[in-house]
Amino acid sequence: MEKLDTMMLADDLALSQDKILSGEQNFDAEKVYQIIDHLGVLNNPIKDYFDMTEEQYYEAESDHKLTLLNLSDKLANLHDRILTNHVDGFVDKDEINLTYNHEDPYEDDLYNPEVDYHVLTYSLKIIGAVESIAAKDLQEVLSKDAVLSLGLATYALAKNA
Repeated sequence: MEKLDTMMLADDLALSQDKILSGEQNFDAEKVYQIIDHLGVLNNPIKDYFDMTEEQYYEAESDHKLTLLNLSDKLANLHDRILTNHVDGFVDKDEINLTYNHEDPYEDDLYNPEVDYHVLTYSLKIIGAVESIAAKDLQEVLSKDAVLSLGLATYALAKNA
């Protein structure tokens, strides 16, 4: 998999947003899962996390950006998402800073796929931009919880398609 695949996927998803969200076009969750696994940030393949409990993830791997409220619940049911929203710093000085926001696609307990779609496409654009110039540094600075959020958003979008 090439470094530009992440950016290309983000662009493809952005261009297809209306058709995918309306059900006119299929959402290729497997392609997103491959990109997530290719990033090499999580300890396991993304699909291994969906049946894991919040507590298992919290104790084994979380970088504590996600709000985990029901530790006995499966991660697939988690409503909090971490959006990777900005990058700055100096690549030549090995100083890359990513910033994050919390997003909730289940506000008022109603699933809004546009929120997850935004988390997915916007985060992938930021991540892809960093990956294209500093892939090794990206693995060091990218939040595990943000990467898990990409998987959770993808899982929810595929499940609700």
